[in-house]
Amino acid sequence: MLGGVRVNAFNENGLGEPEQDANSSLTELDKGLRSGKVGEQCEAIVRFPKLFEKYPFPILINASLLKLADVFRMGNNFLRLCILRVCQQSEKHLDKISNVDEFVRRIYSVIHSNDPIARAVTLRIFGAVAAIIPERQQIHHCIRSSLDSHDVVEVEAAIYAAIQFAAQSKTFAVSMCNKVSDMIQGHSTPANMKLQLIPILQYMHHDTNTAAMVRSLCIDLLPGYPAQEFVLVTLNTLTKLAAATLVDIPSQVNLLLKYLKNDPRWDIKLKALEHLYELAKPGAHLWPPGSVEEIIEYVLNDNNKRLVVPALCVLKVLVESPRMCHEHRNPGSKLKELCSKHCYSPEPSIAVLAIQILTEILCYCFKENLEADGANEVINALETLILLLTYTDEKNTSQLKIALKCAVRLCEARQEYCEMFVDLLGTQLHNIDGDYTITICEALGAIGSLRSETLLPLIETILSLLTDLAAIPNASLLQTRTKTMLCTLIFQTLSGYKWNEPTYDVIIKVVEKNNLWANYCISRAAVRYGHHKTAHHIFSNLTEQVSLEHFHFWLVCLKEMSEAEMILCEDGKTLVDRLDNAIIHYNKAAAALKAASTPQHNLTFQAEYMKIRTEFLQCLLQLVYTCNILCIVPPPAIAATIVQNTRDEFQRHGYITNQLRKCAKDFKNCGELHWKLYQTAFDADPATLENMQM
Repeated sequence: MLGGVRVNAFNENGLGEPEQDANSSLTELDKGLRSGKVGEQCEAIVRFPKLFEKYPFPILINASLLKLADVFRMGNNFLRLCILRVCQQSEKHLDKISNVDEFVRRIYSVIHSNDPIARAVTLRIFGAVAAIIPERQQIHHCIRSSLDSHDVVEVEAAIYAAIQFAAQSKTFAVSMCNKVSDMIQGHSTPANMKLQLIPILQYMHHDTNTAAMVRSLCIDLLPGYPAQEFVLVTLNTLTKLAAATLVDIPSQVNLLLKYLKNDPRWDIKLKALEHLYELAKPGAHLWPPGSVEEIIEYVLNDNNKRLVVPALCVLKVLVESPRMCHEHRNPGSKLKELCSKHCYSPEPSIAVLAIQILTEILCYCFKENLEADGANEVINALETLILLLTYTDEKNTSQLKIALKCAVRLCEARQEYCEMFVDLLGTQLHNIDGDYTITICEALGAIGSLRSETLLPLIETILSLLTDLAAIPNASLLQTRTKTMLCTLIFQTLSGYKWNEPTYDVIIKVVEKNNLWANYCISRAAVRYGHHKTAHHIFSNLTEQVSLEHFHFWLVCLKEMSEAEMILCEDGKTLVDRLDNAIIHYNKAAAALKAASTPQHNLTFQAEYMKIRTEFLQCLLQLVYTCNILCIVPPPAIAATIVQNTRDEFQRHGYITNQLRKCAKDFKNCGELHWKLYQTAFDADPATLENMQM
C-alpha cells in the first residue's frame, strides 16, 4: 500500500509526530544541506522560509543564512537560484542577520566566477538583500561593471540590482545617474533593455541638479520613443520623480494632461489619470492654475464611461483640500455641474463618486458657516442612491458603504439630518439581508453615536428582526453576526433608559440559540453601554462553557464585575447596602482576575484598574458613613473654644470635620493611583485614557 508514497526526510508534523523545536528543525535542515544529493539539498533550502516564519529568532535566522551563503558559494547555479528565492521570500527577516559582513563575504566570492549565470544570480541576491547592505561600495562597483557585460542575463541582473540599491542608497543613485543616462541614450543599448533602465531614474531625486537632469532626459525620450510601452514607463518614472521632489508637480500635471487630451490610446489616457491621482494626494495647492478645470472640461465633453470613474477619483482626492472646496462651492461651478450630471448615473461606481465630491463640498460649507447651495439636491441624490443599492439584486457592498459614510459625514456636519437618515435606513432593515444588514447596522450605530435618541423609533423594528432571527435553529455565520449587530444597536439606543421585560426577553431568546463567541461579543457590547444585568446573565452562562482554567476565571471576573455594577444601579436598596455589596463582588472579581493571569497574559492593567475601582467605591462608602456621623455625633458644646485654640474655623462642626478630611485624603490617594496607572498605560486606546483622565 505504501509502495507509491514518497518518504519525506524532513519532518512537517503531518503524521502526528511531536512538534520539533527550532534547534532540531535547523539541525535536520542542515543535514539536508550537507547531503550529496542535489534533490535533498534543494528540498532543505526551500523549507527555510517556513522555518523563519515559525521561529523568527535572530540567532536562528543569522545561522541559517550563513549556512545558505556557504551553500551558495560552493553549490551549483540551481542551488543558488533556490537560495535567491529564499532571500526574496524572507525579506522582512533580513534585518535579523548580525554577521552581515561574513554573509556578504561568502556571497561576494561568486561574483568573480567565469560563469555569467553565477554572476547574474549573485547580483540578484545582492539586490534582494539591498536593504541591509545599501552603502557597500564594492557591490556598487560590481553592479556598474556588470552593466557593461556582453552577457544579456548578467546585464538584466545588474539592472535589477541597480533598481533595488537606488531605492535604498542616495550615494548609489547619484553616482549611477550619468551611467544610466548614457546607456539609455546610447544607440547600442537594445530597446527592451532601455525599458528596464528607465525605472532606475525615479530614485534620482536626492539633489536638485540630478532630479532636473533626469527629468530633462525623460522628457526628451518621449518624442523619440512614441511606442506605448516606452510612454507608459517614462510617464510612470516622471510621476514618481515629481511626487518625491514636489517642485516638479505643476509641470508633470501639465504633461499628463497633454497626454490625456491628445494621445488617442486608451491605455495611456487611463494611466495618465492614474498618475494624476497619485499627484493629487500631496495636495491641490501644488497643482498649476486651471489644471483642475481642464480635467472637468475634458470629462464633461467626453462621453466615454471608461474615463469618468478615474477622473472622478482624481477630483475626489483634490476636493479633500479646503482650497478646492472653497473655489467650487458656488452653484455655477463646473465641478458641481459635472457631479450633478453623474450623481444619478445608473452605474453605482460613478454615482457614488459624484456624491462623495458633492458631500465633501457641502461639509466644508457647513464647517466654515458658508452658504450651502444645493444641499437638498445632494441629500436627495444620496437617498436615491442608497435606495437603489439596497433594492437592486446586484451586490454593491463597497458602494453602499461609501454612500453610508457620506450620510454619516452629513450627520456629523449637521445633526438635524440624523432623523432623516435613520428613517430612511430603518425602512430598509426589513427589505434586505446578508451583508447589507450588517452595513446598515454599522451606519445606524455611527449615527446613533451622534444622537442616540434618533434610534428610538427603530426599537420595534430591530426587536422584530431579532425575534425572527432567534427562531432560526441553525443560524449561519452571517445571521449570527447580524444578531450581534442588532443587539449592539439595542444596547446603544437604550443606554441610559430602563428596560422593559419584552425587550429583555427578546435578547435572552437570541442568546439561548447563539454560539458562545457571539454571546461573548454581545455581553461585551452590553457592558460597554451600561446594561450590566444582561451582561451578567450571559457571563453567568459562559463561565462553565470554556475548556481552559484561565478563561474560566476571566469570565468569572467579568460576571462578578457586571453583578457589582448591576447592584449599584438597582432600586429598592439603600445606598450603603448597594455600595457594600458592590465592593464584595469587586473583591471576588479581583481574586478571579489573579487566577486568570498567565505568564503570557499577566493582566496587570486590568487588575490595577479593578483595584482602583474597588478603592473608589470604598471611598464613597466611607463618605456615606461619615455623613451619617453628623446625625449621631453632633458638634460638642465646647466647639467654639476648640476653634479659638486651633484657629480652625471648620472645627466648629465637631468630629465630622476630621472624618471628612480623611475622606478627602482617601479620594486624593485614589486619584493619584489613577494617574500612576494612566502614565503606565500610555499606549491604551483613547477612550480608556480619557476615562482614566476624568
